[in-house]
Amino acid sequence: MAVSLKIFLDIITFSKGPQDLPASRGLMNAIIVLNLLVALISFMPQTIVAMNIANAIIFIIVTNLFIKTALTIRDSDSDGNNFSARYVQVCTSILGIHALFVLIQGTLIALFTNSDTISADAIPSDVAIIFLLVSLYAWFVNGHIFKNALDTSMIIGLGVSLLHGIAIIFVTLVLIQIFA
Repeated sequence: MAVSLKIFLDIITFSKGPQDLPASRGLMNAIIVLNLLVALISFMPQTIVAMNIANAIIFIIVTNLFIKTALTIRDSDSDGNNFSARYVQVCTSILGIHALFVLIQGTLIALFTNSDTISADAIPSDVAIIFLLVSLYAWFVNGHIFKNALDTSMIIGLGVSLLHGIAIIFVTLVLIQIFA
């Protein structure tokens, strides 16, 4: 597990890609559980933990389906039952990086902001800046992962990363409309 953490840190610094992770379903399942555990942590007051869990589940499902679709399109393979090693590596890397960035973001918010000023009505500018900077860097890291996973350029990888983010937001908004 320590070797995998080192690889995740190398991916964050753009020195390695998802192909460097082991193609282990056990590791992927552990990373999925880690995402759910991270969702239990509330870094801001007035956060509803059930909403964090729901967001984590949406992220996990949409990410898995998105990566499966992207790799299927790339490989022009219509066999939906074949989970390749690349699929497991890319899912593991995207979900692992997500968990790391949520922890980093939460830690920065806890360390550098006053939690008493955070309310449901207004988000302080320092929290917004931390969220924006960490999210922007995460977009670049995910673009790097998609670049390696799809054997394409960084621009295309960033575009796919942006499309991935839009897909997650779209599904979340649709579900909010259905259940609200």
